[in-house]
Amino acid sequence: TGHIGQFSWGVANRGSSIRVPKSVALAGKGYFEDRRPAALIDPYSVCDIMVQTTLLSA
Repeated sequence: TGHIGQFSWGVANRGSSIRVPKSVALAGKGYFEDRRPAALIDPYSVCDIMVQTTLLSA
């Protein structure tokens, strides 16, 4: 997992904040993993923010 103060992403990179599996990158569709630590969050708020950012702000 990457440093909490620095955002990064990568394909099949377990050291990044957001990891895109290799199979997803090859297929061009699928899912991604948010690997940042988050012990004190409201999961509904986070999901809302992620949907707003990735799907609705095009």
